[in-house]
Amino acid sequence: MTLTLLQMRPALGPLLRWAERRKLVAAHGPDDLGYALHAILAAAFGAHAPKPFVLVDPPRRRERPGTDSGPQLLGYITGDVANLRAHAAAFAEPEVAEVLGLGGLAAKIMPDRFPAGMRLGFRTRIRPTVRRDRDGDRTRTREQDAYLAALDPYEGQPAPFGRSEVYRDWLARHFSAGGAELEGASLDTFRLTRSLRRDRDRHLTQIPPPSATMKGAAGHPDATVTGVLAIRDPEAFAALLARGIGRHRAFGFGMLLLKPPG
Repeated sequence: MTLTLLQMRPALGPLLRWAERRKLVAAHGPDDLGYALHAILAAAFGAHAPKPFVLVDPPRRRERPGTDSGPQLLGYITGDVANLRAHAAAFAEPEVAEVLGLGGLAAKIMPDRFPAGMRLGFRTRIRPTVRRDRDGDRTRTREQDAYLAALDPYEGQPAPFGRSEVYRDWLARHFSAGGAELEGASLDTFRLTRSLRRDRDRHLTQIPPPSATMKGAAGHPDATVTGVLAIRDPEAFAALLARGIGRHRAFGFGMLLLKPPG
């Protein structure tokens, strides 16, 4: 399996206008833009669209005139880049190509294998949720913030942990199942965002809907974590890198970006 990292520089203003005309962004409250990005990537690349992917907004700082400091859209694909480019050239509408900046699409083949024992720095944007059955009924499963789920046994009492500890443990479990050991992690950003998804009838609906909150929460957890991992099983880690972490991977979450461990 060949894993390729893609890089695009979308124009956020035109992206939002494209999404708003199609009602692909939440009407109220902060939107994670996941469905809008999912939709425009599908419009450009069809079945070749990257998954997982992430929209990276650079730090706010004073730039030299002419410096391109806009957001980047990064994603992984396991298919042929030539097929992806050919599909976009044949079928992407001009507006879609312009919004995503397809003329500047860059690609890099990732290493075939990271050896056991290798330490890597990482950055990832995650939806740290768990699946909960309602009254033991698996047909009524719902998602819940992993932190709120961890608080359940401490109803009305102070918990001996914070949100960052819960999310670190959540991430460690996913890494362990994916052939890696979490050596350290820090919660860099956290917010609650609303998402749009298709329901069973293929209608767009807001998740969670305005009338359904999680103990007063106005959305789902949206966290960015940085840290260091060590590879234990190279094959399992390669699969994790290509697949992504947790749920909502097709909507801008779970992509593992690698960097030196220092």
